Amino acid sequence: MDQAQRQKLEDRLGYHFHDPEKLVRALTHPTFSKVAREDRHNPRECPDQSVYATLGDAVLKLGFTQILMEKGLTTKSTITDSKKDLENNFDLAQVGKRLQLLEGFLLHRAGEGIDLERASMRIHSDTLEALFGAIYLDNGNTMTIINNCIKKVFSSELEKLEKNSSV
Repeated sequence: MDQAQRQKLEDRLGYHFHDPEKLVRALTHPTFSKVAREDRHNPRECPDQSVYATLGDAVLKLGFTQILMEKGLTTKSTITDSKKDLENNFDLAQVGKRLQLLEGFLLHRAGEGIDLERASMRIHSDTLEALFGAIYLDNGNTMTIINNCIKKVFSSELEKLEKNSSV
């Protein structure tokens, strides 16, 4: 990824990576990593986004909970119901599509055309989670920075939630 592409994505995320390798790993789909490892002429290790996606899932859950509490939600059930709407894979995929993650950022070998379209929801949601895992690691595990990124990236979803639930 060239500097201009990196800057474009960082602007969309509201975060500048100190360690660009964390960003690259978050954008490396397991299909790309597998092909790199199995290359007969030049096999190489290529860490993929899987671990970052697992971390990012937990980070997003915590961030969403903190943001909803800041917005005045005070019961477990209201927070859980609102958080459920933000963190489901379909909505995460929609946010990933809005960030245009498959257009020049993501390293993958998930196919083209209809094959890629079929896999795109999962790819977008996993990559978005991986990006938040990478941001968390890159910023020294600071939730304030994560929450600011969540507010930027999920601004329309949070606004919709406020309108629909009087948060």
